Amino acid sequence: MPRLVFLCVILSLCIVAEAQESKLGGPLPLQVVYVMDGSTITTYDIDPQTLQANQVGTLLMAPANFPSITTGLNGHYLYYSAEGETGPHGTNRRLLVYATDQNGAPQNPPVQEIGTTNSGQLLFLPNTNFLYLITTVAEPNLYTLYTIWRYLVDPATGKLSQPQPEATYNLPTDGSAEYCSIGFVGSNTSGTELYDEVGCFTHDSDFATYYERTINLQTGALGPDQEIYAWNNGDSGGTYVQFVRNLLFVFDSPNDFQQGINSVDIYGVATGTQPPIVQCAVGMLEACGYSGGIAHPSGKYVFMGISPNLTQIEKVELTEKKIVDTGNYIPYSLSAFSPDGSIVYSYSFANPGYILEIYGFDVATSNVTPGGGIFVPSGLDPYFVAERYQ
Repeated sequence: MPRLVFLCVILSLCIVAEAQESKLGGPLPLQVVYVMDGSTITTYDIDPQTLQANQVGTLLMAPANFPSITTGLNGHYLYYSAEGETGPHGTNRRLLVYATDQNGAPQNPPVQEIGTTNSGQLLFLPNTNFLYLITTVAEPNLYTLYTIWRYLVDPATGKLSQPQPEATYNLPTDGSAEYCSIGFVGSNTSGTELYDEVGCFTHDSDFATYYERTINLQTGALGPDQEIYAWNNGDSGGTYVQFVRNLLFVFDSPNDFQQGINSVDIYGVATGTQPPIVQCAVGMLEACGYSGGIAHPSGKYVFMGISPNLTQIEKVELTEKKIVDTGNYIPYSLSAFSPDGSIVYSYSFANPGYILEIYGFDVATSNVTPGGGIFVPSGLDPYFVAERYQ
């Protein structure tokens, strides 16, 4: 079966500052991790000195399916979405808004509850009070209508306004022939452009197209989609794309079975279809030819999984148009970065569940400092990495 790589992951949505000071001024933000354990949200704060996780709160939720968590831009509000009963137009979901205390822990009761149908990703834009949400509605003839909705966020209460439709896509969703979906891939650092992906798979291939839409900073209205980049693989490969720091990172694995043919290409976002700034294959760096990778939020490094238990840290040299080995590593497989890039999370398997391993990362030197860990009871339990500004 073809391997479709959709980009609805935390790493592609984390657009962060390179500096070591809060983007809002004052002290550094509090680093927070939320873990779902069945119907319980457990909140952990990460000590920046010891890199140990401290449990600071729990919140018991009603039983639900496929929960997801995200936070607003300053971390003062947590947004929880989960699947409920199935209705005539699809699966009903609830979107709950919780205020968080000074430790980042969500507090009962919720300040708002919104009912949605088949809702998907949430995307907060940096430096704005706008939130975007994707919903789906099944259409005749095995098509699905995807709609991007815009909300205005009240920064004083975290509450959302009535949604306004911004864009629609009518895509084939016949799993036996062609199945397509849309997902957010992030935004630029100033919050003036939104990026999304339309990805599809058939029996013969996987393919995806990436678009940018301008954003009106006064109203939040989206401009028309403009294609930036596209890829098309056979049924045994995959491609992972990230938008980071106005750069486009493409990690390409064209064949799961042929060794040494992977690559890492880096483009300027505005020139995504032009020759890449950096094109790294096995001739430049062995990890580029044999491994998959993820870009660091600074855009200055790529973390390459050279084995199931080891991740190699490579430095991006844009001026020299190359990627070089730093000689530094983190154990196990990379799982996430903190939004400011100062903490790296990897995972090691436990029985049951897994351990979310914590490491400090120095952007200036690429040095890694080992810390503690967080036990996640099940591989099906999601977690979310955030930061809270005081």
